[in-house]
Amino acid sequence: MVRSLIFLVKIILKILFKIKKRLFHQSNIRICSVRNHTVLLDVDSDIENFRADTYLSKEPETLDWVERYFRPGDVIYDVGANIGLYSLFAAKYLNGKCKIYAFEPESLNYAKLNINIYLNNLTGSIIPCCLALTDKVDFDQFYLHPDNFETVSDQNTLTPGSALHSFGHAEDYRQNKFQPFHIQGMIGVSLDYLWASWNIGFPNHIKIDVDGIEERIVAGGVDTFADRRLRSVLIEVSNADVERSPIIRKLLSVGFSIVDDFEIHSRDSLIGTEFENSVNVVFVRD
Repeated sequence: MVRSLIFLVKIILKILFKIKKRLFHQSNIRICSVRNHTVLLDVDSDIENFRADTYLSKEPETLDWVERYFRPGDVIYDVGANIGLYSLFAAKYLNGKCKIYAFEPESLNYAKLNINIYLNNLTGSIIPCCLALTDKVDFDQFYLHPDNFETVSDQNTLTPGSALHSFGHAEDYRQNKFQPFHIQGMIGVSLDYLWASWNIGFPNHIKIDVDGIEERIVAGGVDTFADRRLRSVLIEVSNADVERSPIIRKLLSVGFSIVDDFEIHSRDSLIGTEFENSVNVVFVRD
């Protein structure tokens, strides 16, 4: 009798633990309404909450870019996908009729990217890839920056949703050296190598947001950017001056034009901040 009672209590405790775990997990899911699409985000950090709160307002031009140029059946490379905000929106906008390769090297961001894809029933439409994009095929170190946004409290710690990290060199987007608080080993590949040597579809659109090594990524995509199958590019440029930016000059030289007629642009909200010279630039094939 006593053994049976103990066994029953153990079963009840296991059930209660599972219920608690399930309820706790569900309480961390944010339901975001993004331009008539519902996106679920698994949220555990201040930074993730910040990203959920600013989903519509942080980069409206990125959402506009998706709605204006993406078509069903397109292949998209999201380079620096973080926890997946724009991959998720693009896949929702296209009703899953796309193939998005979402590249994210940071360990916790990559984990959350996978969870968010699964939560939104977008497995197969979005392929998460734990790789760094650079100018060659290489094994190197991925340096985690100790700081994050001033608006959140998570600093100097492994935090999902974090940014400002760098592959190959411990330098930030202004080429200033920083002391990493953690280092990951990471495979780096070039854009050209991805589709020419691996079984990955050629991109119709590329988004690049990597906080500092954009020039190396562009240098590793000579054939990619020259190919007319690539119809548009959105890239965060640290120096948006056409005369001085090698990224802008390169893309203009291979047949792209800058599109800058978005009604609202994130650069307006960055004026007066340390990020005011980091601007999203949209390029469309002529």
